[in-house]
Amino acid sequence: GEFSRLEARYRTIELPLLTQSRAEDVALQGHQRDLQYERLGSFLAAHSHILLALWDGKYNRAVGGTGQVVDFHQRDVSALADGQSRSRLDISDDESDLVYHVVCSRESSGLPNDELEPCTASWFTRNDMTPRVAVLPQRYVDVFESVQMFNRDSRALPSDTPHFDLDPVDVPKNAAEACGAIRQVYGMSDTLSSRYQKRVLWALRTTLLSTVLAGLCFIVYADFSGQGSFIWGYFLFVGLALGSYWLAQGLDWQRRYLDYRVLAEGLRVQFYWALGGVEMENPSRYSHDSFFQGRDLQLGWIRNVMRVTGLHVDADFKPTEDELAATIKGWVGSDNSGQLGYYRHKAGDKLSKHKQTGWVTAATFMLGLVAAAVLAFGSDYLHGSTSNWLVAIMGLLPIVAASRQNYAHRLAERELAAQYNHMLNVFENAHRLLKQTESAAEQQSILRDLGDAALNENAQWVLRQRERPLPGSDAAA
Repeated sequence: GEFSRLEARYRTIELPLLTQSRAEDVALQGHQRDLQYERLGSFLAAHSHILLALWDGKYNRAVGGTGQVVDFHQRDVSALADGQSRSRLDISDDESDLVYHVVCSRESSGLPNDELEPCTASWFTRNDMTPRVAVLPQRYVDVFESVQMFNRDSRALPSDTPHFDLDPVDVPKNAAEACGAIRQVYGMSDTLSSRYQKRVLWALRTTLLSTVLAGLCFIVYADFSGQGSFIWGYFLFVGLALGSYWLAQGLDWQRRYLDYRVLAEGLRVQFYWALGGVEMENPSRYSHDSFFQGRDLQLGWIRNVMRVTGLHVDADFKPTEDELAATIKGWVGSDNSGQLGYYRHKAGDKLSKHKQTGWVTAATFMLGLVAAAVLAFGSDYLHGSTSNWLVAIMGLLPIVAASRQNYAHRLAERELAAQYNHMLNVFENAHRLLKQTESAAEQQSILRDLGDAALNENAQWVLRQRERPLPGSDAAA
């Protein structure tokens, strides 16, 4: 009765029986029931930010026992899957191994492990030097603070803010409910990413434009008599450049923009993998396990978000052929839709901007050479003010060219043009392969490889952007 009352108060998740089990097999003590416990334990561990272990500290071979669940949480290998490969997370430094260990034991098992004091508690990780500590290690604090930052930013969005959505796709009702959390959080992260991207671009453009105008004020002040007031313009524009930089740095705009963009793209892959029924290589792995494995602990908070958004999908969602078709249509798309259409447009756009940078640079240097030639060969025919203006132009144009080059470098225009063109080829190949087969299993395999490629491209993008902080922030970064 107590259990039924508790269950009625909260939303529950019912894990399906294992394929080799029946309801009567798990109703009584026995091996099949233990396997179901093991399934429950691995699911809880895979979707937990912190695993709370009431445990005697003894590892044993009991299937589904606490020791086995703790071991899975820290090493990501489940006894359920015979012959499964060792997880790459086993040798990486990530956030998924965090256990809060309360030392206790059953009467039947005797005292806890000799090294442990009964009724004590500690943070337990895979750190071989200090596996148990009283204070939460800082690297986990950083992960949780990033999650809290996203939560605060999400709550701060006005209720009437239009959220971006994934590519329009007709999703059946049961799939819409199961994948609803992923889609909702994607909308928030994509909206926040776009907001902070605009702020970063404003800060970058303001800084570079102010630098050019400060240079102009200095040249006029230095080369023209009676223009002493331009020194105040110099102070103004240098102050504006520093102010915009300090504002962006102090409010962490760039990190928020990059992190939320990475989260949105990770959720895109998670959503379409779930909708299309794409399974991981081992049955105890989930989509968040494929995200930035071994790459960057600072982005571990994103895996924590994906652990939550994928909770109901990972529990018991079995898509049909309709959902698989919707995945291919919405994700891969065609020439003018889906990611195929997106990369086709963006590749051309980035290439065009890269060419514009080249034209602007060439034009400014050519104008500078023309001004220098006029000054060199026609100085005898020029008035003093005209000569001063030519000198000012010769000094200003290189600043303009350098600022445009700096802007292009910060945005990685050339690299992004090549990267987007690469992803265009990837989605074109996936589109061609998907059309050549009607096998659902083969289509799901192609979609899994496509998701891995998208996540790798996302990782390269964020690392490249981190190498290009706002002007003046290189030392801080």
